[in-house]
Formats: sequence, structure tokens, C-alpha cells
Amino acid sequence: MRVACILLLLPGFTSAADAARPNFVIILADDLGYGDIGCYGNEVNQTPHLDRLAREGLRFVDFHANAANCSPTRAALLTGRYQQRMRIESPLGEGAAGLPKGEITIAERLRRAGYATALMGKWHLGYHPDNGPAHHGFDEFVGHLHGATDYASHVDRYGRMDWWHNDQPVDETGYNTTLITEHSIRFINEHRGEPFFLLVSHSAIHFPWMTSEDEAHREAGSRYEDRLGKLGPHADGPLQPVVRRMIEELDRSVGRIVQTLRELQLAEQTLVFFTSDNGGIARMAGVPVTEENRISSNAPLRGQKHGLYEGGHRVPTIAWWPGRIAAAGESSAVGMTMDLHPTLLELASLDLPEGERRDALDGISLRLHLLSGQPLPERMLFWRQGDSKAARWRAWKLVSLHGSPFELHDLAHDLPERKNLASEDTEIAQKLCDALRAWELQFED
Repeated sequence: MRVACILLLLPGFTSAADAARPNFVIILADDLGYGDIGCYGNEVNQTPHLDRLAREGLRFVDFHANAANCSPTRAALLTGRYQQRMRIESPLGEGAAGLPKGEITIAERLRRAGYATALMGKWHLGYHPDNGPAHHGFDEFVGHLHGATDYASHVDRYGRMDWWHNDQPVDETGYNTTLITEHSIRFINEHRGEPFFLLVSHSAIHFPWMTSEDEAHREAGSRYEDRLGKLGPHADGPLQPVVRRMIEELDRSVGRIVQTLRELQLAEQTLVFFTSDNGGIARMAGVPVTEENRISSNAPLRGQKHGLYEGGHRVPTIAWWPGRIAAAGESSAVGMTMDLHPTLLELASLDLPEGERRDALDGISLRLHLLSGQPLPERMLFWRQGDSKAARWRAWKLVSLHGSPFELHDLAHDLPERKNLASEDTEIAQKLCDALRAWELQFED
């Protein structure tokens, strides 16, 4: 339990020690595509708050989710480690054990240093309350354990109510995005006098695709079995205007949270980091292929969620910190979700686990890059999902989908990954192939 003197409860007051420790707000969108918001080229979706965040901060153009789907990326974000170390390589299903309790999360490390910690929204790292966020370093959790719930009724795909305050199920009325936003703002207000770490883990824009005006589509006890049954009240389309409104509601959420920081005079003490857990779903199998049914945009990238072309894992990412991160910046540094854990540790002046320790991190700190534009050290990055694999070194990308022969792409000259250079640049292809195999060997029993 933290003990604070009464002065720490006054708005805008911090001790000398706390002043050196910034607040952290990570906003994690779900299934948001690289080309879904205005500052990444979208001319349909109206996202003024995210666009302003990019103008006032640093926009990454080569930032990647650790995976092309939900649970693995979330595991990597929390632990700073490749999700393969936790045997989490695909979205967790009904019987999955979830995030191992032996893993040390960024929330645990920050809480030990005196931070108030909260996760508002989606967990998707195990469906058992005794292994939820409250057991992984978060003082407070409000949201859903499952990967997808009805946005109005909060019923999951198995027909169960799935809305929690810490370990207790609660009946709370409201649209997912709105509730997540309101609880996030409440948490910021309640902890404005001490350093805090807030993970705003949105459901949006994951299916079932629903607007804030839609009535509940699924009630308790109603389980769906077929693929299209999970799409919500708009399964027959058109889907594009529904998803557009979900994106715009997500944008308003960002605006409300940032405005709260401004009003409480916390903006200059707070790093806001916005990203997505994977690329967007451009088309859904079984839904008629029409322009009106286009879902997300990953333009100008190839592929979508679940795939290891760039559209599956390169994601829109913005870092904002007035007075600390230069405005209107653009970064071509190759970052990854797991880098957030060491970044926050360094910004909080905490030691990073090093060497061969069990809890050693795979991610690297972005601190100097964010604050002074220093380049990141050269490294190789890897992705694996079942029999699909990819490796990245400099601008070179090696990729194999579902066991197919490896392709080699030069992303500097072929961002849509159309020209396979594997037979031309054999030395580069072999270098990446060998590195990928060496990386995989770490996870073999």
C-alpha cells in the first residue's frame, strides 16, 4: 500500500522525487490499420485528435506490433520480451492458461517504484479472474477478459457476461469505448498527485462492429458458433460506415484523455504513446466483397491482420510529450511493441534487467530516440505465428507464409512487398534465414 502525505493529493503538486518520474499513458487500439487515420493518409475517417497528437509529437512510420494478432502483442508489451518465451503465439482461446504468473510485467516494476497502475479495457491474456490484470501488477482493472465482447451488453462469444472491476464481475451499462475512456479519466483525476501508469486497452475497432447507438446484439447465454455470427448487428453490411464511426469514437477518446491531462496541468509530466496491437482487417471471409464492406485500411501496405506481410504488423504509432518530444517529428526508426517496457523503465530512472537473467528483456529502450532523436542500434527483429515466419534487418524483410518458400523484399524500394528478391540476393536471404533459425532455437524444448 502506498502512503502519501496530504499535500500529494493537491492538483498539480508533486514531490521532488515524483517530479523526476513522469506519468505514462499507453493507448492501445485493437485491429487499427496503418492507413486508418488521417495523419497516415486516410481521407475518409475524421481523426482530428490523433492528427493533432501527431502534429504535436512524433509520428513513427516504421513501428511494428510484436505479432499480427492480439494476445501475443499484449504479452510482449507487458513483459518487454518476445511472446514466444511465454508460449503465446496466437489469440488465446477459452482454455488457455494465460500470461504466466512468473513473468514480470512493466506494471509490476513501476508499482514497486511507487507508481499507481491501471489497465482499462481489454485483457485477452487469460479468461480466469485469478490470473487477470490485478494479479500482474495493476492496482485497478476495469474491462473485459475475453478478446471480443458485445460493445453494449458486454457478453463474450461464449454467452457469458464479461465486464469486471478487478476480480469481480459487474453490471455496468455503456458502450465499451465510452466506459474505457471514462474510467481512464477517473483514474487520472484520482492519481494526479502521484506518478501513474495507465494502459488504455481499447476494444475498438475489433469486431463485433458496433456503434455507440447500437442496441445489444448478444445477450447472456447466447453463444455463437458460426464465423459470421461474431460480426455483430451489421453482419449483412455495409461495414465501412460502422467501422468509420468506431474509429472516430476512438479518436474522441484520445482527445478526451489528452484534454484531461492538459486541464490538470499534467501534459508536460506525461508521455502518451498511441499504437495498435496489429494491423487492420481489410476484408472478412464470408462477407460480400464490395467497397462498402471494406473494413480497415492498411494502405500502402500489403496484407492484413493474421498475416506477416507489413499490413499485418506495421501499425500507426505516435509519441506525445509536450516540452520533451519535439513537435511535428517523423521517425523512420524500426521499433516494436516490446520496446515500450524498457523505454518506460529508463524514463522512470529504473534499472533494466540485463544479461542472461530469466527476466532479461528482448526490447530496447526508445528513450534517447524519443527525447533527442538518437538513432536506434541496429538489430534484427523476428515474427512467428504457427508456420508463418518473418525477419527484418535494415530494409530487408524475409517472409514465409504457411510454410511457403521464403520471399525476400527490399522495403526501401518495395514497401508493398511485390517483388521477391530471394533468388537474386541470395547472400542476404541466407543471412536472414540463418538468423531466424537461430532465434527459433531459443524456444525449442
